[in-house]
Amino acid sequence: MTGDSTLTGALVGLRDWHLNDLAAYRQWLRPHHEWHAWDGPYFPRPTDAQADEICAQLRRRITAADWPIPRTSLVIADRDSDVLVGSVSWYYESEVTDWRRIGVVLYDPASWSGGRGTEAVRLWADYLFSSTEIARLDFATWSGHTAMCAIGSKFGWTEEARFRDAPVVRGQRYDSVVYGVLRREWLGRPAGLSAHAAIAVDSVG
Repeated sequence: MTGDSTLTGALVGLRDWHLNDLAAYRQWLRPHHEWHAWDGPYFPRPTDAQADEICAQLRRRITAADWPIPRTSLVIADRDSDVLVGSVSWYYESEVTDWRRIGVVLYDPASWSGGRGTEAVRLWADYLFSSTEIARLDFATWSGHTAMCAIGSKFGWTEEARFRDAPVVRGQRYDSVVYGVLRREWLGRPAGLSAHAAIAVDSVG
């Protein structure tokens, strides 16, 4: 599918991947970067071969402008410079029931403060609820990732699951936590939660 999707907030924008994102993205995939220590640190980090293949697949999709509707992944770009600082995504927890789980990661530590992650989640949730008929969204994290837990709490998402002493991170056990929101809850939230994110969808087709 062709077209470009852009969602604009006060601090960051969500947009389709561009060819000029790939060099920076490949660097961020390298295992020494600090974001790996927070985003699913209990999963193996990609090898060089795996990272190369991830970028090769992404290059083919960008070149073909082969974007699904709704988008399954978008770049988090700095609002002023348009430079890639992270990405958002979603996947099926259960395709049969159209149960989707989102992911958000900020690669650049310089972007970890100031509300960029919160705004990215808001833009992404708004987009997915407006472009689909899904009944709910959720995200999974671990109790040591206090920034992600704070985002769920800030939006009033319900802590729907807590698996105690489940993941092991750097030799210590933490809880695995799931925060979720229903469609009616998100669409009925106070307008102030979106006051700083004026969304402009240029095209999603």
